[in-house]
Amino acid sequence: MIYLIATIIVLSILVFVHELGHFLAAKAVGIRVETFSIGFPPTIFKRRRGDTEYAIGAIPFGGFVRLSGMIDESMDASFEGSEPQPWEYRAKPMGQKIFVTIAGILMNLLLAVLIFSLMSGIQGIAVTSPESVIETIYENTPAAEAGLQAGDRIVRIDDTAVNSWDEMAAYVRTAGEREIRIHFIRDGQERDVLLTPLLQKTIIDGELREVGVIGVSPAVTIEKAGFFRAIGQGFKTTGYWFNMTFVSLKLLVTGQESFKNVGGVIFIGQLAGESAKAGILPFIGLIGILSVNLALLNILPIPGLDGGHIIIAITEGILRREMKVRTKMIIQQAGMFLLFGLIILAVVNDILRLFR
Repeated sequence: MIYLIATIIVLSILVFVHELGHFLAAKAVGIRVETFSIGFPPTIFKRRRGDTEYAIGAIPFGGFVRLSGMIDESMDASFEGSEPQPWEYRAKPMGQKIFVTIAGILMNLLLAVLIFSLMSGIQGIAVTSPESVIETIYENTPAAEAGLQAGDRIVRIDDTAVNSWDEMAAYVRTAGEREIRIHFIRDGQERDVLLTPLLQKTIIDGELREVGVIGVSPAVTIEKAGFFRAIGQGFKTTGYWFNMTFVSLKLLVTGQESFKNVGGVIFIGQLAGESAKAGILPFIGLIGILSVNLALLNILPIPGLDGGHIIIAITEGILRREMKVRTKMIIQQAGMFLLFGLIILAVVNDILRLFR
């Protein structure tokens, strides 16, 4: 039950924040919002205030905002053949269309910044020691098998002097599976061991590479963060996850990563449930990460996503006229077909992952 509840909470928060961005931006530029729904039909609650119907759907895994004069996933083209009205999306200039479309993405990024800032303020900021002193030895790794211990200070690898942890780690990464001799100081005496690093895949400069690792980590201290430092860390962490999401997509597109690793709602539910059991901070941290994922995915120039609507808005701005409704319908249908294909792929992967 905790997995289901956690999934509903995660998706509801992410979707609400995203759609709230579209809603507020549309209101700001005078676009009529016909529906603001959390959850999909059948509708279990609705109330009309002004021009907008606020609703809660029985299917809690999503939500939507319906804007007048915009062809979205609802495929509503009832305005076809009529003149654009001042309150309609299609009647607005290109800049306002882009603003309304990108507002959901910006809200998701803002949510991530707020979450990571809050976490930094509560937990503090982890600072890694620059010294080449081993703090942790991981089991069944070359370092453990060679007899290295916590507190050992690495001073040289082969014939290369080591003055910091980064220098040591860089040498090990480039060594690959080549045997190396590590010189270290323990109890005031210099000693040395021979070991062969293991190869591990990691992302470096936007590419997936195999690098050498020996199974050690440095000391990490937690420093208290004031208000401004916590916010700065919030932006930094959001940027980190944005870059990681971008690189992951790049690896999928270029074939360096398998589409078998694509996850859907079931996978999100697993992550949500496990993080909820781990505590409130891991749970909201997951929401922050997924909010960044949602922001980047939505900005992709795929019909049906916000990025697709931005491309159409730019095209209409360049042409200085509205594209034919039939053309936009075809574009939207093609995008929805592609998105449904990705959803099916993600669900199949989720099911196979459960069996594995």
